[in-house]
Parts: sequence; structure tokens; C-alpha cells
Amino acid sequence: MAEPFIWQGRTDGDTEEHLRIHQVMNKIIPAKFALLGFASDEGVKRNKGRLGAKAGPQAIRQQLAGLPIHQSLAIRDVGTVSCDDGDLEKAQRQLSDEIIDILSQNQTPIILGGGHEVAFASFQGLFDFVSQTQPKKVIGIINFDAHFDLRSAPQATSGTPFLQSAKLCQQHERPFHYLCLGIADHGNTKILFDTADQLGCRYIRDKALTQSQLPNIIQQIQHFINEVDYLYITIDLDVFSASIAPGVSAPAPKGISVEIFDELFAVIKASGKIKVFDIAECNPEFDIDNHTAKLAAYLIYQFLF
Repeated sequence: MAEPFIWQGRTDGDTEEHLRIHQVMNKIIPAKFALLGFASDEGVKRNKGRLGAKAGPQAIRQQLAGLPIHQSLAIRDVGTVSCDDGDLEKAQRQLSDEIIDILSQNQTPIILGGGHEVAFASFQGLFDFVSQTQPKKVIGIINFDAHFDLRSAPQATSGTPFLQSAKLCQQHERPFHYLCLGIADHGNTKILFDTADQLGCRYIRDKALTQSQLPNIIQQIQHFINEVDYLYITIDLDVFSASIAPGVSAPAPKGISVEIFDELFAVIKASGKIKVFDIAECNPEFDIDNHTAKLAAYLIYQFLF
């Protein structure tokens, strides 16, 4: 585990109406939410992307610390799993085990990435926990992402997590439910579309995620949610335009708007089925005035409240 983050920031007062997240972090027991960092860009390196996402967890924490709270919040910081030696598989297993421990305490893990290789660790942790405790329950993955991340490769990368997840399901004869929102035609080869179709994945392209199409899209999302018992939600920040999320490993020239995300996420959150939530590809090395880290903190804020 990496060095613990020191939760501090602006303090306007100690009474309830003045509180910010840093003032309540690790203060209320038992916690409802547990933050867990994944400091890794080994998967991005293997995928030949631009490095820097390893610093993402601390950058997101810094932006989250000062956000105000308007209702009681029971949240703790578990720390950060780091991939320092190039052994991504070991780090992913460690993160999965931490997630299992958090879930066993009836808390909801919020994982801060890091490259999108975090996704296989997040899914594996939830998959193993459900297999051990409620083996008949069905898990669904909703990925906000410009990319399928279904790439076939000789080793795990930031582009392989959902093919790894599909294979994990196949090994245990479990259904693979995967919905990807924000897919960019220019960001995925034909083989990735073919792989998605062969696996029965569902996806909605970025160009379809418009205000006029919302009723139909919400209906599709709701149908997906109704088919599963638990949800793993993962947000790759490159699903947003580079104009609002410049600090990512693969910036998007188009992307979806935050307003569209908010409306879709509200439907997902209202289901009450989210068991694991993560943010991926926050890359401070290429951020501008912390825009991307602030966006990541905002997305977490939407989940918390």
C-alpha cells in the first residue's frame, strides 16, 4: 500500500452546515463508502498509451477533499494499492482482495484510478465476493467509455479488462452482461466491434448520446438494469471530450457531455443496485488546471449524494 493521503483543506467551521468531505473522512463508524486508490499505469504502458495515470488517485483525493457535504456522510479511506514493480497481475489481485474485504463489511467500494486496468480488478473482486456469498446473483457491468476495452493480448493491459472479465464469467459458466456507453467509432477497430457482438455486449455510440435520444437510451439502460441483480459501474474519463477532460491517457476529440452523463447516471443510481464504482484514466501529467481531477471528484460526488 502507498503512503496514506492526508485529508485536509479549507475549513469554514466545525458545525454541520460548514462541513466538507475532508472533515468527515474516517470519522463515522461504520462507514457506508470506502475509498480505495489504484496507483497504476502499467496497463497503459503495456497498451502503448501515455503514462501518468499512476498519480490519479491522489489528484482525485485532493479535489474531493474540499467539496461540501449537505447531508450525513459515512466514508473512510482504505488507502492505495500501487503497482511499483511492473507486476500488474499481482496488483490487480491485491486490489480485488481489498474490494472483497470492503464488500464483506457491507460497504460500497469507490476505486480511484489509475489506468483502466483497474476494471478487471474491480470486476474480479465483485465477482469473487458474489460467487462466495450469493452465487445465484447476476452481475452487470456498465462502462462509460469511448473504447470497448475488449482487446485480445498476450498479457493484461488497460485495453483488455472486459475481455478478461468475459473469460472469467465463461470459466465459471456465468453470464456476461456488459453495456458500454459512449463508444467512439474512431476509437475502436472493427475486430473490437466484432468481439463485442460475439460476446453479446450492448453498446451505445457517443454520437447517439444526445438530448433528443435520451428517452430511448434510458429505456435501453433500464432494460439492462432489470436483467441483473448487482451493478459494477466504471467510468473511463476519456468518455468525455478532451475540452473538459484533457488529463487522460487517450483524449477524445468528441466525447459525451456531463449533462447527458448526469441524466443517465441518475437512472442507474436510482436502481439501488450499484455494488462497486470506479473512475479510471485520471492522468495529472497531462491535466490542465486540474480540470480532469475536478471532473472525477464531481462524478464521485454525484454517486455519494
